Amino acid sequence: MEDTAISKRDRQFAGRLKELSGKLAAEKAVSDIYSNVRMLLFLGAVISGGLLWYLDLNIVAAVSFAVFAAVLFVIVLIHARCKRQITLLETLLSIQGECQARTEHRFDMLPDPGEDFRDKNHDFSDDLDLFGAQSLFHLISTAQTWYGRKTLARFLLTAGRQDKTAEEIRKRQSAVRELSQDLPAMQEFQAAGRLARKSAEDPRKLLDYVQRKEGEQPLASFGFCLLSAGMTLTLLVTASLAWIVGSVPSFIPLTIIVVQLILVALNYQKFKPVFASVEDFYSQLSAYAELFERIENASASSEILMDTRNVLLCSEDNRSAGGASSRVKKLHRICLFIQARSQPILFFTLNVFFLYDNYCIFFLEKWKKESGSQLEEYMRALGTWEALMSLSTLTYIYPECSFPILTEGKDEREAQAYFAAQRMGHPLIPVNRQVRNDFSLTDGIALITGSNMSGKTTLLRTVGINAVMAYAGTVCCADSLKLGLMQIGSSMRIADNLGEGLSTFYAELLRIEKIIQKARSGEPLLFLIDEIFRGTNSRDRTDGAKIVLKNLSKPWIIGLMSTHDYELCTPDAQSGFELSNYHFSEKYDEQGIHFDYRLTPGISISANARYLMQMIGIE
Repeated sequence: MEDTAISKRDRQFAGRLKELSGKLAAEKAVSDIYSNVRMLLFLGAVISGGLLWYLDLNIVAAVSFAVFAAVLFVIVLIHARCKRQITLLETLLSIQGECQARTEHRFDMLPDPGEDFRDKNHDFSDDLDLFGAQSLFHLISTAQTWYGRKTLARFLLTAGRQDKTAEEIRKRQSAVRELSQDLPAMQEFQAAGRLARKSAEDPRKLLDYVQRKEGEQPLASFGFCLLSAGMTLTLLVTASLAWIVGSVPSFIPLTIIVVQLILVALNYQKFKPVFASVEDFYSQLSAYAELFERIENASASSEILMDTRNVLLCSEDNRSAGGASSRVKKLHRICLFIQARSQPILFFTLNVFFLYDNYCIFFLEKWKKESGSQLEEYMRALGTWEALMSLSTLTYIYPECSFPILTEGKDEREAQAYFAAQRMGHPLIPVNRQVRNDFSLTDGIALITGSNMSGKTTLLRTVGINAVMAYAGTVCCADSLKLGLMQIGSSMRIADNLGEGLSTFYAELLRIEKIIQKARSGEPLLFLIDEIFRGTNSRDRTDGAKIVLKNLSKPWIIGLMSTHDYELCTPDAQSGFELSNYHFSEKYDEQGIHFDYRLTPGISISANARYLMQMIGIE
């Protein structure tokens, strides 16, 4: 089953690579032909025109040159379209290469580590490597917009929400399953966003402007635009009569120019913040328009995808201005005209003679009144679609794995404290290096023992990150996983903080205190504590661990705790707690130490610190 799923994926990838490479080679061949034709047409225009001019056939020369120029212009336009297609195919090939890199965990080829979402003080995200280099976000993110990245980060943190429901998670699963059926469509969608510059920039400056409360005094009314048009028309007429016919004194058009120059100066500071809010988003709006249009035209059967598409198509009572794509295209055209004024010479000419800024402001505010309040909703809908597409990448990274099952019909908080997995692995470890284990914890606490480097910490992270993936709504790295709706708390990656005067031990105390506070809330909880109280002496470590176990031994709590403290493994130390013991072991021979990373019931009796010291020359 596993080999079949992976082989099918690899065949699909090979076919996709062959298809794109073939199309790119064909387009480049056509582009070379167009380049040669352009050169021949240019030479033909110059040579024929020059020769006919030399033969005193001036009219024929002009006609010949015009014909060659017209044909050349058409060829240039066609060639430009061909070049855009080449750029698109090259982008698609790059994206296909990233797909392959994701399956092989080559993080150096993946563009977005999500470092800006990393929070070392979060309850579990840093411990479970959700964000940052070689993280889950780094592995799966294909989002090209700011809201897409933010929404994906929010989905990955669903595990921390008390109000998450099985219904919302199943809806995401349905959407992820549907999107994963069409890899080419996913790649083309990703390419559309990538081809636009600055598509991932924060759009809130634009949103702040378009969502500004209505009712404020308009900067340029329709009447003001009519007045501007009247002044421009008067200027053109009087200038023509003054300088061509000579029937009007020249001071009249000069006076009008001075008046318009004063108006431009008076309005400059008033208009400047508005133009600054939108002019930087010209290329970004082009990407949004195309992405909106792709979603509007997409077929969708899952509830979330249909709801998202309907948001962009707009409600029945608000469709006069069109869907999201047509509205944003209109804003893009307005920004195109605004871009023209960014050149100083054009700004001066257009405004002094035509009061150009007045029209730009008028049409911009007209768009804002019609569509400004919906823009953020459109962007959020796009972000949801992109985040779901990112989650669907796990279906081809792990095609042999399944969607998790959430416990149904069990509202009691004790029943929600449940985790059972078959052949579960860590998704950030390449498949060829994974060792998958069965692990079930339906109540109580699992105490994990074993020597250094044997796999204890990896097991804790494997359980935690698969729970995160389950609540996000995507496949897990397991043949099967069933779990309840729990919060997650962890204490794993602990370090001192000299700036705040925190020792490692005290920093760990603070993390464990957070877990205990979650436990006291009475909500179902999955906790993960690695090497508990490693920063203190053995007696305090054992006593402290017992106190923590007492606080966490509740019917609505399950968790894993790893330790090197064998005193904690004695029957006396474990009396009064519902503990199950598991361990990892290793073997030794003349070649060295060998770990099998297999989880086994019982308590470890091995220790390898002295052996490891000898291996590196410390005796």
